Amino acid sequence: MSDVVKKKRRWPYVLGGVFALLVVVVLGVLWRLDAILLKTAREQAATYSQKLGRPIEIGDISTQLFPTVGVEVENVSIGAAEGEELPLAQMASLDISVAAGPLLSSRGKDIQVKNAELSGLTINVVRLADGTTNVQRLLQRLEEQSPKEEEKPPEDESQPTDLSGVHVERAALTDGTIRFVDRSGGLAARELAVKDLDIEVKDLRAGKPLVVDLAAAVLADKQNLQLSLHAAPLPPTLIPTPERVTLKAQKIDLSPLGPFLPPDVGLQAGTVDADWKAELGGAVPGGKGPTRLVGVISALGLRFAGSEGGKALDVVLDTDVAGDLATGDLSLDKLKLDLGPANITGKGQVKGLLSEKPSVQGFELVGRNLDPAVLAEYYPPLKKQLNGMIAGPIGLEVRGSGTQDAQAINVDVDLTPVRLRVPAQLTKNAGGAMKLTARVAGAAASGGALKFDANADLSGVDLRPGLLVDKSPGQRMDFAVAGTYAPGKGGAGMKVEVPKMTAHVLEDTVTGSASFALAGQGKKQTTTFSADVKANKLDADALLFDEKELAARNGGTVPAPESAELPPEDPARFNGYRGDIRFAVGALRYSEMDLSNVTGVIKMTDDLISVEKFSSGVFGGKVAADGTTIRLGPAAAQRPFEAKVKVDGVQVAQALAQATPQKVMTGTFNGNVDVKGIGYTPEKLKETLLGGISGNILGGTLLGKDLVASVSEPLAKALPFASKALKSGEVTSLSENLPFGVQIKNGVAQLSKPITWTRPEAAMSFDGGIKLDGTLDLIGSVALTPSTVKTLTLGKVTPPSDIPVGLKLTGPAWKPEVTGVDVKPAVTTLAKLAASSLAGNLIGGKRGEQVQQVIEGGEAKLRADAEVKRKELEAKAAEEKARLEAEAKKRAEEEAKKRLRGIFGK
Repeated sequence: MSDVVKKKRRWPYVLGGVFALLVVVVLGVLWRLDAILLKTAREQAATYSQKLGRPIEIGDISTQLFPTVGVEVENVSIGAAEGEELPLAQMASLDISVAAGPLLSSRGKDIQVKNAELSGLTINVVRLADGTTNVQRLLQRLEEQSPKEEEKPPEDESQPTDLSGVHVERAALTDGTIRFVDRSGGLAARELAVKDLDIEVKDLRAGKPLVVDLAAAVLADKQNLQLSLHAAPLPPTLIPTPERVTLKAQKIDLSPLGPFLPPDVGLQAGTVDADWKAELGGAVPGGKGPTRLVGVISALGLRFAGSEGGKALDVVLDTDVAGDLATGDLSLDKLKLDLGPANITGKGQVKGLLSEKPSVQGFELVGRNLDPAVLAEYYPPLKKQLNGMIAGPIGLEVRGSGTQDAQAINVDVDLTPVRLRVPAQLTKNAGGAMKLTARVAGAAASGGALKFDANADLSGVDLRPGLLVDKSPGQRMDFAVAGTYAPGKGGAGMKVEVPKMTAHVLEDTVTGSASFALAGQGKKQTTTFSADVKANKLDADALLFDEKELAARNGGTVPAPESAELPPEDPARFNGYRGDIRFAVGALRYSEMDLSNVTGVIKMTDDLISVEKFSSGVFGGKVAADGTTIRLGPAAAQRPFEAKVKVDGVQVAQALAQATPQKVMTGTFNGNVDVKGIGYTPEKLKETLLGGISGNILGGTLLGKDLVASVSEPLAKALPFASKALKSGEVTSLSENLPFGVQIKNGVAQLSKPITWTRPEAAMSFDGGIKLDGTLDLIGSVALTPSTVKTLTLGKVTPPSDIPVGLKLTGPAWKPEVTGVDVKPAVTTLAKLAASSLAGNLIGGKRGEQVQQVIEGGEAKLRADAEVKRKELEAKAAEEKARLEAEAKKRAEEEAKKRLRGIFGK
């Protein structure tokens, strides 16, 4: 019995021993965990030390697992780089604690941060002997080591992250210090500081308003700067929508900070005072309610290095402004912005602008002495930023007007006194007309859309520096539009309807209507547009620069507009664009072509441009391009296109004159052009252009070469008896209706099948192709008719059938060359026929007829041989065509192999 009692009394000791053992094990794990984390952190710090060129040290790391999961990091410093004395930053401690129970029970979804506090942070900003600061050196090193940006694949759109499970009871930066040390003056260093820097956020979680408070002692012993931000109750994403900002500053002397600002600022003196509050309301995306700005911000006695005569600039913003975007209310109890000699003042009220009958009471907003060049005398960095682009006073007036029943706001912007020099875009001398006047009235009865009309006069502007629009000062250019404007829901997006617009451009007038709308945000933003444009006549050649004229001015080359280096084009930059443009122009002069009744409908879906309808009279006929497409996303050299053109009654001579320096052919063309390719340069088109052209040429003539005369001359010279070449007319007549078709591939337009036609003087047949640069490569024959041969041989020979002569047609299309003329079969045939005729005449009678029949029998054989020769020529042409296709196929296979090698790195 006693043994049993002893065993029962022993179990508390056993349980206590097990518990003690567990405590020892946990403490050991925690001790080792801290050591492991500290070792890992120091290894990472060593890596970043190499990147930054500054030693990074971590004093200690301690962790806690219960009742809160926490970590405390102590004594972290980012040291001095070579040539510096003070460390860049030091941190006393970083303490983060998270409630363990909710974290474990929710499997990491419920994150309750009890406290996240950074204390004792000191940042040393040191101005070194060479005038640079340690911060500038750090940023430069980071920029040098940052990898070059590579084209990133488009990111997958995803739903915003739900952070409703995160709750931060307190996050704070306490007792922070930013020290400014100036060692540029030698051994005696000047020091100043922003001390007692505190930033605090409490109760940060979804559904609760956000409040961020900042306070600091700026170059003073006591806190003299307070900034407070209030946001609406946070959404699950915890992305704040600011509602109120409060700023207070008590006469902060900026002079000591000047040496630590970037050198190009050159601040030497000045003070800042502020007592200003902004109720943001609907003025920010996602905000609601009225907006109000009340208070004063003043920066007085601002003096900058290089200012003219040491002028000091006073900047004062004094506001008591209220407004509501939802109702169209605006109250300017006080609005005054002084920028040295320039100022903008406002007063008065507007009520119900988004209603049908707004009320305007003494409203005005006026700008005076708004001359950027004068302001640059006070603030020299502005002169560099302007780079001479603008000088002269800008006129700005916004005033209320109208009767009690029809009130509106008038806006006048007058840049006539201003001199403009915008590189690669425009110039304007002072005194040249440049004005904008606009009138904004109440909302339309349809609900919520402001009515407006605007007029712009650009007659004093010179647009020639852009090398696109050939408009000089004094030439007419003005615009007039009238329509409505409606903001999007929640302040995001907008919609503009312009049912009436008129533009006078040089001697032409363009009218029409348009609409434009923005919806959504970020990657989901869509831009929709529509335009309907009409003009009785439009001379695009007069309006647009002529490249020939530019080349003549520049010694034979077309100069490129001056512009900064553009970043690589984003193929997805047109995503979200949706719209269509309709146009109708009675007479259009473009690229030395006179087009009539030009009508069309062009649609855009993302980067795809589709020609739904296009028709125009041109070159005495009509063309239609329905179904033509092009993609704008890729770079110019990679843009795929597909052209579908139907041609009816076009005069060939007029059409070819646009591409060739001399006349090539006459006649009327009916047919279809169906081609596709990638890129637009001749070199690129030689590689990518595919498709075909088919149709008929009616009543055509080939200019520049008389093919019959071209073969008659060598034939006449080769005959063994007296003969005379036919007189050249430099023209080859085609048939009344010549059907043809070509297939374009690898830079050559190859005839689908030989073209043949018959004229009284000869029957002709050709096969082969023409290169995209206009070089001919045709092989064929000219079969001289008996009457033509009789004329050629001065009546000595009249063959019973045509006499074929093989030849090639090469050289430029506008100056064709006849080469490879093979007259031997024809000479033999004609010689036999001449001998037969002569023998028959000499012998006479029945005997002479027999001799002539024998000779003509031999001639028949020769004629058959000539026919065989003609077929051989046609076979050679077919072989040449096959060879070209085989070479093209081989080049394509080799190109594919190269691409595969590029893909697999071999």
